Amino acid sequence: MTAITLKGLTKRFGATTAVDSVDLSITSGQLFFLLGPSGCGKTTLLRMIAGFIEPTAGSIHFDERNVTGLPPNKRNTGMVFQSYALWPHMTVLDNVAYGLKVRKITAAERSGRVMKALDTVRMGDYVKRKPNELSGGQQQRVALARALVIEPTVLLLDEPLSNLDAKLRLEMRSEIRRICKATGITTVYVTHDQKEALSMADSVAVLREGRTVQIGPPRTLYDRPASRFVADFLGETNFLAAVVAGAEEGMVTLETPAGLLHSTAGVAKTPQGGNVTCSIRPEALSVTESGSGRNCLHGKRLQTTYLGEIAQHLIELADGSSVKVLQLNPSHLDQPGEEMHLQVDPDDVVILAD
Repeated sequence: MTAITLKGLTKRFGATTAVDSVDLSITSGQLFFLLGPSGCGKTTLLRMIAGFIEPTAGSIHFDERNVTGLPPNKRNTGMVFQSYALWPHMTVLDNVAYGLKVRKITAAERSGRVMKALDTVRMGDYVKRKPNELSGGQQQRVALARALVIEPTVLLLDEPLSNLDAKLRLEMRSEIRRICKATGITTVYVTHDQKEALSMADSVAVLREGRTVQIGPPRTLYDRPASRFVADFLGETNFLAAVVAGAEEGMVTLETPAGLLHSTAGVAKTPQGGNVTCSIRPEALSVTESGSGRNCLHGKRLQTTYLGEIAQHLIELADGSSVKVLQLNPSHLDQPGEEMHLQVDPDDVVILAD
């Protein structure tokens, strides 16, 4: 297993800076995600790690080895592309064996390693088939086996599930995580899909305009976003403008146009006064009957989207602003205009840095 360290990694294309002074430390054996919108620099960053793109500045280290100037074939990385890049005229067996042939591995050893890789991705029964005889998910497994068979120290995945339908994506998420954790290979995975990152990653770096804006475990990023951008990018949230009215004993009091709120989230970074923005996830707001007690908001229901096990309510608050509320096992499905009372735990009222 190999740790990866990026120091001040930068890539400029003319006047455009695609990656801007990125510092990252990826632990050995970790499944690490680079997450962000299109054009944020995540694929450029991955390709610099692979050796396909030369950095403008900075360095890349695998353990203590500086690999910044090494070509791809000297880094011992396995790459899985978005397009799979399988040879259409070759069988599954030959596709997976190709990298070993290039490395002049003996036929006897090659055979054992190919079958081990195919068994790892549960494709051992498909060795004689060609890519056009396989489903999208099966082709993705073959591409993964081809990357694993060379026994890389680092595995790189560039949006590997984007060409699959929704059901296959769900299946392959758990499969890729199972394979990466079973093999213990340090894995860097690029995606713009928040659900993929939240459900699969050990750690995530959220990128924006070539820079990392927050790094941490998925739950930390979701529950404690450091900025409005991260809160908004990682799922739905409600933003409320507020003024800090006071802070004591680990709790901040916030005055909002919709009512008084208290927060115990991110108190250490909260200013003693002034304007702030707070983030409240739709699932953190619960529908109550009485509307009394701490952290209550009141409003009327504008509309409801019924989704079976949950309903998504749009509630207009007293100040005219609106919030989304997710209700499990919904009971409030009456006509719009119903008065509704909401409550939120202080730990779910997150005060943002910007």
